[in-house]
Amino acid sequence: MKADFLNKLDAHLQTSGLTRVHAESSEPTARAAVEALAGLPHFDEIWAGDLRLSLQIVVVASGDRVPGVEFARRAHLLRERAASLSGRAKGEVQVLQLALYDRQVPPEERQFIVENARVAPWWPLSRGRVATWVVALSEPALYAAQFRGWPQELSADQFRALLA
Repeated sequence: MKADFLNKLDAHLQTSGLTRVHAESSEPTARAAVEALAGLPHFDEIWAGDLRLSLQIVVVASGDRVPGVEFARRAHLLRERAASLSGRAKGEVQVLQLALYDRQVPPEERQFIVENARVAPWWPLSRGRVATWVVALSEPALYAAQFRGWPQELSADQFRALLA
């Protein structure tokens, strides 16, 4: 199920205008994401794209190996990097963590992740937003909170459709 979802996700992100990020990426947005995220904990996949007035980064991690507290810590690390990249890119940078679980996720764990593994600056003009959504492949379900300013083509409803 995970491989099937990742294939659908890859196709969807590509058609939405995002580029898969690799260490040797040469596309300018992907290159900026590589440099900004260097040295962070491992993510299974990283995607980046410049949609409309902001830069979007999608990071995918297998939740079965990562505790919820670690997703919260990573959200703060990602926020720091997004804010730094925002200054260099002279625009808003938004990051979405997708926590993939092969198993059913207990309600307390998924609620903790969705609520605590997000960082949205209080000041409206602050740059760098991070949200974490939980994908439970065994159910299949997506648990997400509102992510203000996130593009419609990458909305929670679009990701839920990929699980169907």
